[in-house]
Amino acid sequence: MVSSPRTEQELYERCVANLENARTSQHPDAAAKATLLGLRSQLKEVMDRSEFRDPALFESAHELVDEVGTLLRRHYSESCILPYRDGSYYRECPVDLAHLRVGLSPEIRVLESECSICNLDPEDCDHLPGEMYDGQECMSVITKAEATAVAIVTNPRQLVTRFTSIPAGTTAELSAALGPKFHPGVQLNCDRCLSGCSGLNRDFAGANHG
Repeated sequence: MVSSPRTEQELYERCVANLENARTSQHPDAAAKATLLGLRSQLKEVMDRSEFRDPALFESAHELVDEVGTLLRRHYSESCILPYRDGSYYRECPVDLAHLRVGLSPEIRVLESECSICNLDPEDCDHLPGEMYDGQECMSVITKAEATAVAIVTNPRQLVTRFTSIPAGTTAELSAALGPKFHPGVQLNCDRCLSGCSGLNRDFAGANHG
């Protein structure tokens, strides 16, 4: 059984190797497409995990996720269709959302928690959150809490609070941008990866959880 990467560096190195295989494929190729689709999410994860711990690794992953997006859009445009649900289009591509460097930071009053390594109260054990113990990352697991507020920040503590789906625009905005041939429900391709990287979106820079 192949073990999963334990650090963002290991995950990045695996991504580099897999991307090299996809680069040298004769497109279109089903295996290369599957590899590229997986790399979108994996490289976004590297970015999310390394942004404030290893800026150099973050930028390397950023460059690769842009390359993956370009390869998919050029050779597999069916992978770059905006989802349409309940009368609205959504941006859900990991390459696109990797450039949105904000997330949700819930304000939570912790009532009870335990260490993921020994199951004791974190105040009563010697394990440090974020450190590795026999291949397992230590975390403080909240077992009882109440949420009091939610903020949008650039450095959320939990990776799962990054956005995974955001509206692509109102019907009026899309009509103005796409012209009279547009009507709700028509298939829309995302072309952002065809024009190169337009930069990272940190509109909420400075709003950190801490």
